[in-house]
Amino acid sequence: MGRALMVVLGGAMLLAGAAGWWQRAALKDIARTGKAAWEHRRFVADLPGLDTRQQVMIAARDGTPLATDLYLPVRGGPVPTILIRLPYGKRGYGEVRRWIRLFLPEGYGVAVQDMRGRHASGGTFAPWPHAQDDGAATLDWIAAQGWSDGQVGTIGCSALGESQLMLARARHPAHRAMIPMGAGGAIGSLGGNHGYFGAYEGGIFALSTGFGWFAQFGGKDGQHMAAPPLDLPQGLAHLPLRDAVASQRPDPTDFEAFTTRFEDRQFWARMGYVTDEDRFATPFVLHDNWYDGARETLALAAHMRATGAPGQVIIGPGLHCETSEPFARGAVGDTALDPAQDRDMDAIFLAVMEHRLRGGPVPDLPPVLYYLLGADRWRAAETWPPAATREAVLFLGHRGLVQQPPETRGEQRFAADPADPVPSLGGAICCTGDPQMRAGPLDQRAIEGREDLLIFDSAPLRAPLTLAGPIHADLRVSVTAPDADLVLRLTDVDAQGRSITIQEGALRLRYRDGPVPALLTPGRPVTARVALRDIAYRVPAGHRLRLHVAASSFPRLARNLQGGGDPALETRPQVAEIAIATGPQGSRLVLTHLPEG
Repeated sequence: MGRALMVVLGGAMLLAGAAGWWQRAALKDIARTGKAAWEHRRFVADLPGLDTRQQVMIAARDGTPLATDLYLPVRGGPVPTILIRLPYGKRGYGEVRRWIRLFLPEGYGVAVQDMRGRHASGGTFAPWPHAQDDGAATLDWIAAQGWSDGQVGTIGCSALGESQLMLARARHPAHRAMIPMGAGGAIGSLGGNHGYFGAYEGGIFALSTGFGWFAQFGGKDGQHMAAPPLDLPQGLAHLPLRDAVASQRPDPTDFEAFTTRFEDRQFWARMGYVTDEDRFATPFVLHDNWYDGARETLALAAHMRATGAPGQVIIGPGLHCETSEPFARGAVGDTALDPAQDRDMDAIFLAVMEHRLRGGPVPDLPPVLYYLLGADRWRAAETWPPAATREAVLFLGHRGLVQQPPETRGEQRFAADPADPVPSLGGAICCTGDPQMRAGPLDQRAIEGREDLLIFDSAPLRAPLTLAGPIHADLRVSVTAPDADLVLRLTDVDAQGRSITIQEGALRLRYRDGPVPALLTPGRPVTARVALRDIAYRVPAGHRLRLHVAASSFPRLARNLQGGGDPALETRPQVAEIAIATGPQGSRLVLTHLPEG
């Protein structure tokens, strides 16, 4: 009886604590909302020639009201429309104002909509089972209005881009152009990627991004838009993984489902991510960056073209959703950039819409426009990888990366302890909630002395090496546990010893053959392919290539506790010894490069 009373009292205290959190968060949210509303009124007042219609409720196909603000030019006659759909609040999000400023003065109408379950819209939020149908219903409504000429273009980055790709599968006749940016997270099982919202890499949950996003923006209805004060170290380290966001906010989010259902094909089919079966027709320009979702964006562009949609892809040098920012900084991560190479992407985007929605001149864009890091310039290609590329193979030997298969067998071993994971230094991360967490190509020397990180160096290059395409490694590996992760990183090592990331990749070994798990037999070797992200990078003569092989990159990737249980539910870390085979039948690194100096 006494224990039962303690349980009841404990539950009451938890509920009271949760209620207190919501009261505090609500007060902060009211203050933020009030400030955003004031800034929005000032923004609208400064717009010239504006007919604004606020909080128009457009009915989704199931009747759910979708709150939409309209910004229309006062000049007469029907006009084309730019549609922006987002989960971040249609009146307080800076990117929305960027597009209104760009398109409204040019005579476009702009419609901005809170997604289902977010802010002023009804229903329940999730990424992204309703994106296609809700977007199509909105296109139906816009096309039927007297101020609309029936032609709609869509634009926006990240969630604002992913929802465009979901909508484009409907091949709606009013959807005449789209510019998804930083939208590689739209990829699902397409091409064997299994990325799902950018939440997975090689079957490993992208912890810093996934935790940060769902903890801040995971509220599922308009009453739960406030973000909690995050305790990042506690949340990222929380076990089991499934409950990490619940340790920070008491309301339901989709974090639990995303972490527990990687192997559930029916679940992901319902969530709406792009698959090999999807077909496209809407003309597009996809924009992304090398240290974001470029690999997935390039795969999406190739599939869209193959299924009937004309378009181009632009890959810049920066981080998530960046266009001019890296050039303004003069660097991405620790890699210098020439500010003079900046291109006016907004002018390009406007020209694309002018062409597709108004019959303007064809923009001067190649099928693939990409930035070549190291050489510090833009280059054009008809395909990706460029048609002239070749493969170069380097073998892992006891002396490093070598051009010929080693004649003698060997192996390199290390002990992987999930309780002491290799720290993340940069990489393709975003949305973490931590402004101190740097992304992009950083100097890796701070972690290169660890005993749980193998290093394989090449000889100094006799001539420059221009990487342009995918990179992968085929590793012969054995583990003393039923599961482990492989985290690979290719770096550029200069004469001073700086070791700057070129690109990274990772694989959970139970998923070496795809999302159907196959646990390891401890001690029995298997061959596993680890895909690194695509890149365009010039390595100068005299520099060396360096390959890292580790079993973790925390907190960028969730730790594998190596017990072989459910990755979202395990709580007991186990040390495992990992052996990488070298020799004639050992391990190799495969690079895609252009045959030039």
